[in-house]
Amino acid sequence: MLSNPSQLYYNNPQTNNLEDGYSMSNIGHVRYDKKGKTWYVELWLNGKHHRLYRLPIAGGELVSCKTENMAQTLKFTINRQIDQEIFYPERFKKKQPLHLKAYAETWLSKQDHLMNATKIAYKQYINKHLVPVIGHVFINDINEGMLDDLINKLNVAPKSKQNIISCLMKILNDAERHHDIDKAPKKPIMRGTNKVIDPEVIWLEPKEQELIIAKLKPEYRNVIIFMMMTGCRPSEARALQWDDVKFSRGEIIFRNTFDCKEKLVMVKGKRPMPIPIIDDVRILLESIEKTLQPFVFINAFTGRPFSAHLTDVFGTACKRALGYKIGMAKAGRTSFAQQMANNGMEISMLSRFLRHTDTKITKRYYEYKTSSMKSAVDKVRKIR
Repeated sequence: MLSNPSQLYYNNPQTNNLEDGYSMSNIGHVRYDKKGKTWYVELWLNGKHHRLYRLPIAGGELVSCKTENMAQTLKFTINRQIDQEIFYPERFKKKQPLHLKAYAETWLSKQDHLMNATKIAYKQYINKHLVPVIGHVFINDINEGMLDDLINKLNVAPKSKQNIISCLMKILNDAERHHDIDKAPKKPIMRGTNKVIDPEVIWLEPKEQELIIAKLKPEYRNVIIFMMMTGCRPSEARALQWDDVKFSRGEIIFRNTFDCKEKLVMVKGKRPMPIPIIDDVRILLESIEKTLQPFVFINAFTGRPFSAHLTDVFGTACKRALGYKIGMAKAGRTSFAQQMANNGMEISMLSRFLRHTDTKITKRYYEYKTSSMKSAVDKVRKIR
């Protein structure tokens, strides 16, 4: 710590070299608070009066100015930041609302519109990754260079890095929108070893799906078959209610889903969209006996809707049928999408059927389509 940093200014009145530790400004007065027995800096800036008692030290921690020398250091620090145009009184206040750690916690507490799974993921990104690395940084100091450094410091897979950075960008963009910072930095581009490569699409052919169904107990078959025939998400099938099955119109509306806490909530995107009831689905639904429950698929062993335990039941049947396990969503929704793409369904129609918000999400299934390639090769072989 400088023994008397204010002397740097008085001894070098002509310098403006901030990198060498000098300050051109000399704003504020060091005063003593007899009642609190502490020193502070009093200043007027832009028509506002400030009394600042705390000196920031390494790691962003704030300590009270117990000596005049500490108050002089605080004054020097304030003037340096005024010269650099980064002075904010909040930096020197105990709660430090613009510290990333404090700001992110406050931001997360206000995200009531998010689904529970998303909110839990954001909490992990903030507490396990962002706070340990840059939690002491003020959000108005975060720039593109700092974001690039953060990407390299995160010791996780590229996809996780992308998710963490996306979470941080949501925080910064909201801070800009609420005028807590002047402008959010641009989102960094993931390059080199940090570049995110889409995973392989893993899916099943109908014959493989039938083998799995054969290994399921009869009580579990209807809900699994329904997923495979409609491409809905497993949690949506479990949450489907009879009121949303419109036999007269030939439509099903996926309105609800179970979240990660098994709470019934609105579907992802919060915009219920109908899909047509094909003949096989109609036959399946009409074969199900209704109960006093509003849900279509009821666990015969509990008398309630199927829980997430259905995943374990499916995994066991899959292992017995194929010799390996595949996720229930991949065996149902992903396999449905890939089968439809392979059989020539137009991308906008498939996107609508899957209720995607953008065809960019659906495009990946067409990248794995090989039927058109096979047809082209067959034509060449026939010429020969």
